[in-house]
Amino acid sequence: PFIFQVVSRYHGGAYVVFSQQLNDSLRAFALTGSYASVIGGGPAAKVVFARDVRARALADPRVHEKERALRLSPTVESREALNDVINDVTLEKQAEIAEEFDQIHSVERALAVGSLSRIFEPESMREELIAELTSMVSEWAGSS
Repeated sequence: PFIFQVVSRYHGGAYVVFSQQLNDSLRAFALTGSYASVIGGGPAAKVVFARDVRARALADPRVHEKERALRLSPTVESREALNDVINDVTLEKQAEIAEEFDQIHSVERALAVGSLSRIFEPESMREELIAELTSMVSEWAGSS
């Protein structure tokens, strides 16, 4: 038996490997405010949701304004201004989608689907882990 404690984030293979649903000898816990998902919000926004990011960026009023300016004055400068605003707005939209993703794929969700046993405050981590270890040792000693 072993304990897994999430103190910040766990993603990808760690999310799968350290799931109580897949490992009966595991007890997993997380601190309030930590994150859990198969992929982090930043990479998800860049790779998985790239089309959504692009659509949001192109729908932004700042982009529409530069597109209008380019139509009215098709110069190299207005084309560069449009490209610059698209790049800036794309970064903003990636950050928005990353935040939305991280809010959905939280440790609270991992708890709800059974990947974690409990979530507790950082101040109580030591006390909680000692209690859990004590319980595990008692169970293990009783079963041997």
